[in-house]
Amino acid sequence: MRFGFFIAIVAAGFAAAHAADPREVWEQAVAAKGGRERLHAIHSLAIYMKPAEVNLRGAPTNWLCVFPDRYFEYQGLPGGNARAIVVDGTAGRTAMDATGIPRQARHLTSSEGEQMTVNQIVFLLESAWLQPQPIEVRHNVLVVEAAGRTYKIFLDKENLPERIMSSAMHGRNADVHYDYRLQHYRKYEGVMLPTRVVLVAGIRQSTWDVDYEVEAKYNPKLFERIPDLANGPEPWRMR
Repeated sequence: MRFGFFIAIVAAGFAAAHAADPREVWEQAVAAKGGRERLHAIHSLAIYMKPAEVNLRGAPTNWLCVFPDRYFEYQGLPGGNARAIVVDGTAGRTAMDATGIPRQARHLTSSEGEQMTVNQIVFLLESAWLQPQPIEVRHNVLVVEAAGRTYKIFLDKENLPERIMSSAMHGRNADVHYDYRLQHYRKYEGVMLPTRVVLVAGIRQSTWDVDYEVEAKYNPKLFERIPDLANGPEPWRMR
């Protein structure tokens, strides 16, 4: 009995000594996404989220992410309505057009500000402006820290993220978190991106089929004005 207990302790110590290095696992994931050099070269990403043909489909949504801290979101709403929001983290302001009623620019909320961090992690993992710090790995789950949050990244057999969960921000409601499921990867301009994205929020789930435009061309003046729904879901193309 004592001999068996001794063997168990030795085996546990051996396993701990040979546990995966979080930094090494992170490097494998970055390489699987397309490599650090390619990821750091990306300055803008357009994300086209089409409702998937499933029961829990998401609303039609378009994003233009301009790294590190600006983005535009267009989201379809029930009844044929829509909502558009433009966020300029550098200037610390946001503006919205909801159901055709423009609202004046205001200070952005913390959740609006952190959305760009979430987008960089979910779609790129790492960028020239955001390098999460790996702190732990257990089996296929890598834990990293970025911008005050802890993220659990579940990796598939190709070392690509298949699920990304976040903790709440420090000092914030513990119920505020993100849970993304990422599937059906394709290569876009040298970067592996998921073409099926599922967002789980409590008992709610939204599923999209997704397409991308890497280094999307945009008019910088988009971030200087209140978005106009009359310009459609891709107003960044307008000059």
